[in-house]
Amino acid sequence: MHNIVDHEVCAVIVTYNATTELLENIAAIRPQVSRLVVVDNGSRPEGIALVESARAKFDCELIRNDSNLGIAAALNIGVGHAMSHGYKHAIFFDQDSIVGDHQYVTSMLEVYNARNQSDRVAIVVPRYIDRSSGAALPLSKTRDGRLLTSITSGSLVPTHIFRTLGLHDESLYMDYVDIEFSLRCRRAGYAIVEAPRAILRHSLGQLTTHDLGRKAFSSTNHDSSRRYYITRNRLLLMGKYWRDWPWFIRELRAFCFEFIKIVLVEQNKSDKLHNMVRGSVDAYKNRTGKRIAL
Repeated sequence: MHNIVDHEVCAVIVTYNATTELLENIAAIRPQVSRLVVVDNGSRPEGIALVESARAKFDCELIRNDSNLGIAAALNIGVGHAMSHGYKHAIFFDQDSIVGDHQYVTSMLEVYNARNQSDRVAIVVPRYIDRSSGAALPLSKTRDGRLLTSITSGSLVPTHIFRTLGLHDESLYMDYVDIEFSLRCRRAGYAIVEAPRAILRHSLGQLTTHDLGRKAFSSTNHDSSRRYYITRNRLLLMGKYWRDWPWFIRELRAFCFEFIKIVLVEQNKSDKLHNMVRGSVDAYKNRTGKRIAL
């Protein structure tokens, strides 16, 4: 049975060569929403077979793209589906993220309804727990506790925000799509708020932990093609949103630390550094869209 509030929410999951973790995610979220749409971004045949089985088993909508259009385009296809069917909210999930309990959507809506009375709320985010370590994943905040940006997976956005501010920026193709949307919302005077009782088990990739003297640090180990998009899009946004000073300073620091981590502990250093240089050049020349294959 669906929750009494579920007619307000359409869930959107973007897939690309998904594994069986997708079925666990859909099983957990499907009873909490009235509609769930899977947007497949050009998966291989085995990935297509999996999403087809999910559609049959869980009564999902399935939209298949012939190729990988990028995360922004796939998200926008899902948003368009939700808007065309009259849903008040869209809630987004990665294919390998798992909601904590059966009250997840209810908790997100409760926070939205409560906070939207005093703040113009654009995005509600859950508490993120790393799937491998069980540690809480911190979000970027100002000194007074206001959220600077959000992660797409697990977030809830009222569809009127997309009508007002526009859809996700497809020129970015991959990476920093959620950051750009967050910054755009905040620039327009909207808030990003957290629903502490809604928990999402989320993965940031192939995290490894390393010791440096008495201090430990983690590294994400993104592959070289992702390093291109991360670098390019980060620099593009730093140029566009440099007046957002708290965010800008954090990104500048992160850029430096990630460079050091790649040099010190990651594999395929030369390829990653080459693509970071290439991404920097393309950011300077304002080259966007899909530039290299993932």
